[in-house]
Amino acid sequence: MHDEWLRQILDRLAEGVHMVDLNGVTLYYNRAMGRMEGLDPRVVIGKGLLSHFPSLSKETSTLWQVLSSQEPVLQVTQTYLNPRGERITSVNDTYPVFEDGHLVGAMEVARDLSREASLSEKVSQLQSVLHPPGDSGSKRVREQPYYTFEDMKTQSKRMLAVLTKAKRAAASEVNILISGETGTGKEMAAQSIHAASRRARGPFVAQNCAAFPEGLLEGLLFGTVRGSFTGALDRPGLFEQAHGGTLLLDELDSMGWNLQSKLLRVIQEGKVRRLGDTREREIDVRFLATTNRPVEEILSEGRIRPDLFYRLCVINLHLPPLRERGEDIEFMVEHFLELFVKKQERVRPRLQPAVMEAFRLHDWPGNVRELAHVIEGGLVIADGEFGVDELPSYMRLKKWDVSNTAMASEATTNAWISLPTRLERIERQSIQETLSETQGNQTRAAKALGISRQLLQYKMKNLGLYGQEWRKS
Repeated sequence: MHDEWLRQILDRLAEGVHMVDLNGVTLYYNRAMGRMEGLDPRVVIGKGLLSHFPSLSKETSTLWQVLSSQEPVLQVTQTYLNPRGERITSVNDTYPVFEDGHLVGAMEVARDLSREASLSEKVSQLQSVLHPPGDSGSKRVREQPYYTFEDMKTQSKRMLAVLTKAKRAAASEVNILISGETGTGKEMAAQSIHAASRRARGPFVAQNCAAFPEGLLEGLLFGTVRGSFTGALDRPGLFEQAHGGTLLLDELDSMGWNLQSKLLRVIQEGKVRRLGDTREREIDVRFLATTNRPVEEILSEGRIRPDLFYRLCVINLHLPPLRERGEDIEFMVEHFLELFVKKQERVRPRLQPAVMEAFRLHDWPGNVRELAHVIEGGLVIADGEFGVDELPSYMRLKKWDVSNTAMASEATTNAWISLPTRLERIERQSIQETLSETQGNQTRAAKALGISRQLLQYKMKNLGLYGQEWRKS
């Protein structure tokens, strides 16, 4: 009964499961594995592992490797052919199975990556066409211009200081690590650095390290030679395609440690060897990398090798989030309004004061990108006026609870007080009460209010709360 329950559970998994005995004979083969490999489980069970996969051998099959070594093999990308000659790519976790301390077989859990592998192959082929290795001169000039520092609009002193540092760094050849939350403009900064560098006429190649499993990412970066694995072609990787230019590794901390060590060698030696090749090719590439998390975190949590970190982080540029750039809110709103009014060929609507107040109060987890999308979406549905109803539902101002004593008194005194004024008074009261509770400690007050210390200081300045004595009542 329990065996049947287990079989039903395994048959409902999205991942493929394949179990073999010591002789490589299939004991169990679930439906997901059958769908992935195009085989009927009833045909596979009881047959030798290699009888259905002529492109595999005892040396290349992960199940046979585990039977031989008696050690797990994890996160291995395997590409092979099924009996119909169809190419299959999977990421496998393969484990030895013991009974009473003796090896009795092996079990493999596989995730189908055939579609992702096909897409990565197409991406790499397109990259090869756009940036053929060894090409030089005017052919490398991109038809669509890169972002430049002039495209990075800001009035924030903090952001302006970062851009000044970036412009100086662009003139050098050092590697740069750009950190910042999603939507702060990391790739825009990377393109601006490339465009302002001596490599501006060379290629700018970007790859998100979180987009593919390690095995596929390694093939994309290093390239392949025909026969390095089933279906492999002679294809330059991104290292070669970026020769003479800049390679951006986005979300670097998503890359596995094994691949990080190989990347480190490429950076140190300036040479790359395609998968399955014996020849090393020299490359001339400047490396930029990005991370969504503070560099201190990715180091302390072991998400990046320290030796690789120090190679890539010769200069660290940290892009502050929008919530810490209060002076940029109105400036960026005006910028995006003009941009999207022109793009949509619309008459500019009147922006209601309540909308601007909502912008000031919002925390902007998506940063500048979120602000741009909010304004573009609001303009699409605005009819003469851009009001609260044109904001996304998660941003619409809540109705205030007039059961609150202070607010009820105010509502009774003046039922027609404007919403921006009312919001300002609520904000002032909340900040005053919190500062009183924390005896004027701004760090603790900011944490209690759920905002950054810099944003609290900005609000205190705007509300005229600096220089006051804070005593617990």
